[in-house]
Amino acid sequence: MSKRTESDRERLVKHLSWLMEAGGRIAERDSNLPGHPPTYDKGCWTALKLICLKYYIPGYLNILAPRRRVAYVDLFAGPGLNLVGSSRSVPLPGSPMLALMHPGTKRRFSCHLLCDKNPAYCEALGRRVRSWVDEDGHALEAGDLVTFNGDANEFARNVPATLKRMDIGHSLVFIDPEGMEFDWQSLKFLVEHLPYSDLIILFPSAGLPRVLGRTDEGALARARRFLGPGSERIGPDSTEDEAMSVYRANLAALGKEISTEIAIVGTGSFHYHLIPAVRKTASGSPWFRILTDAKDLVEKFDGDIVKVVMDQIDGRMGVL
Repeated sequence: MSKRTESDRERLVKHLSWLMEAGGRIAERDSNLPGHPPTYDKGCWTALKLICLKYYIPGYLNILAPRRRVAYVDLFAGPGLNLVGSSRSVPLPGSPMLALMHPGTKRRFSCHLLCDKNPAYCEALGRRVRSWVDEDGHALEAGDLVTFNGDANEFARNVPATLKRMDIGHSLVFIDPEGMEFDWQSLKFLVEHLPYSDLIILFPSAGLPRVLGRTDEGALARARRFLGPGSERIGPDSTEDEAMSVYRANLAALGKEISTEIAIVGTGSFHYHLIPAVRKTASGSPWFRILTDAKDLVEKFDGDIVKVVMDQIDGRMGVL
């Protein structure tokens, strides 16, 4: 008898259930921390972004961690715990905690470099990360954690030297700004000085036409600093596809030619894209198919559907 293939809904439930359980574990441990550490509160579509990262981390670690020391770098790390949803708040791990909890593998990152400009977020993240002990009893060593409270563009300039001192052979860099706070020149510097790295970049698709359509030159200059060379062709009437084409061409010029955008759809017209970018190798990227699998799953759903499924997982809503 052939093995039954999981349906898309079953795959979504599996990933959401893990994220919800992991978020609950972090929230429970918060009770042992002084004060009330802040959370990052967004819509349920945040879970789809986390599913993409959850797909990528095990394959990345299983392939690279046995060969060399690897690092996780998060330039817009947040406080480490998300509360998603409008009618109720469901705890989900923030991206740096997801990297620390390494779902689906016993391999670990050798070090974690985390940055956030919000001082309350940065402090809360440091406390959550330092207090974490995984199921095997492993905690992050003090020397394996670098937190920076400040601008990600400034932090990016220090990352290559820091990783060199730590004898890191490869790094996974997650770049998840809320808007266009990360300049192209900062990304270029990072890639040129971290030749052995994979990037996963959030591209603010839905917000770009709104910014480009504004009349003030400051907003347009901000968008052009984000997009990089070729952005001088981008104007008030440009579409998100035209802007993304400029960005992808710039990534390709840096050697990150294997990239496929993954649409994360919220509610209404709100959406953004994740752009995984990795360096091309002679045999191709052996783990890149992981991202195409993630794309195949998450693009079938949006934030409204995720909310319904979360309610079903919690028993708040029946399953038809």
